[in-house]
Amino acid sequence: MKRYTDTFRFQILSLFLLISIPAAGLSLAASHFNFEVASKQVLNAKQTSMNILVEQYDTSLEGVENYLKLLLYTDNSYAALRREITGTRYQQARVWLNDELSNLMSYFPLVSGFYVYVFNNDDIYMSKRKDQIPIDAQEYLQLRIPLDKPYIQPCVIECEEGKYLISGYRNSFLEIGFVIYLNELQAQLRTGLGQDDILTLSFLGSGEEIFLGEGEIPDKSGYAMLEKEFSVMPVNLRLYFPEDTMRNGISFRDKLLMSMTLLLAGFIPVFLIAIKRWFLIPMRKVSSAMQEILNGNIDYRIQKFSDTREFCDIEQAFNHMLDYSQNLKIEAYELKLEKEKEELINLKLQINPHLLLNSLSVVHSLAFNQKTEEIRDFTYNLSKYFRYALRNASEFVTVRSELEFVKTYSQVQRVRHPDAFYVMYDVDEELMEELIPPLIIQNFVENSTKYAIRPDKEIEIFVILRRDEEMLRLAICDDGRGMDTGLVQKVLAGEIVEDSRGQHVGIWNCQKRLRSFYGEKANFRITSRKGEGTQVWMEFPHIEA
Repeated sequence: MKRYTDTFRFQILSLFLLISIPAAGLSLAASHFNFEVASKQVLNAKQTSMNILVEQYDTSLEGVENYLKLLLYTDNSYAALRREITGTRYQQARVWLNDELSNLMSYFPLVSGFYVYVFNNDDIYMSKRKDQIPIDAQEYLQLRIPLDKPYIQPCVIECEEGKYLISGYRNSFLEIGFVIYLNELQAQLRTGLGQDDILTLSFLGSGEEIFLGEGEIPDKSGYAMLEKEFSVMPVNLRLYFPEDTMRNGISFRDKLLMSMTLLLAGFIPVFLIAIKRWFLIPMRKVSSAMQEILNGNIDYRIQKFSDTREFCDIEQAFNHMLDYSQNLKIEAYELKLEKEKEELINLKLQINPHLLLNSLSVVHSLAFNQKTEEIRDFTYNLSKYFRYALRNASEFVTVRSELEFVKTYSQVQRVRHPDAFYVMYDVDEELMEELIPPLIIQNFVENSTKYAIRPDKEIEIFVILRRDEEMLRLAICDDGRGMDTGLVQKVLAGEIVEDSRGQHVGIWNCQKRLRSFYGEKANFRITSRKGEGTQVWMEFPHIEA
């Protein structure tokens, strides 16, 4: 028993019951005497709210009515609509009227659209809000608007997209009407109404009643009704609401609030003392402990500060979390060092020592032939190559810097292999500042210059970069020697290729770094055929600079 009574939950519940039970009794007693008064107040409030809503919409609809009548009876700008439908002036007047009605909708947000019907041409079209009258609803409405009746009466047309109120005005050759999306109207009118309240529109001429909601009108037994007529059209807005639920709810809520206020006034000092002792002081100590950690005191641990079981659990969990976090931090640091060491080793494995030896031979040959300017350019490009290649492999680089490095490497190799290859680039200027892993392009250009060169022709190497939404798509292609199917499968399987010249870790390391940078979001594939060249395709996410 003591184990349960020591909990914070029990203490708060006890205090709540101590306050709420007397308050509830007092509230119920007060609500009995104020039942009728509260009911009348709520009834008057609902009627006032309805009157205000209808008057607001009446003002808007009256403006629409006046404007449409002005167009029909005084504005001769659209008299050309009397002409044949194929005529230029007819089409021009049709466009002008459509633009006029489109502009009109910006002044009357209640209206969802307008329709125009030209009698002699049997031509009907609509100007509408696309979010409220989609194309399917437009076609359905145009087929069912009652254009053949001598007197225009408001009506409701229902389709899959919802219910629409139609009302129009006409002169001797033209009819213009407005369309109101009742689903939108219902959403606006329901503001401030109860969940069980029912809104309908009653048409005085036909006696038809339309439910402003989905489905048929619910059962109205046990409901009271209020209504208000629109002045612009013979339609009444009706509100049905449950009498007992409404009046009991309003009375209980208002009187309970008044009674609780009086009762709580006497219990506030007791409540504050209890909250401070059971909750505020322990929480302040927890907050102070967190602040110690934020200030860098990671060796701080919470001492016992409360006998409440929940706070004892917090104390133990907090201290355990700090111990665990410290261990994780040490492990993460060790893993980071190990990863950086592995990346450095793998990157350095890519730098072929033969390149340095061959480059020294080239320098010797150029010096022997006293080609001072060529030696200067060659050694400058060689120094740029090694400076870039030995950078931190865990940092992103821009496409521009990577391509400059590829060009530097190409210039070094072209001294050794003149007229053996040519590198072309298809990269938009707007992609030059995109971030990519270093050496991801150079590695495959280097492979093409080392293994794809053919003695019978100058091979072409293509570097292509595109951005598709949030993905970068990179391709490095050549028309050189190509690879056999077995070697391609071995490379795609993530195996290190080994032959008489040793291990070739370039492609393996590129795949590994792609997974390290992007995880499962990166895609890599190679297609190649003997004698027809090799194509390398990579796809990875765009990184914000």
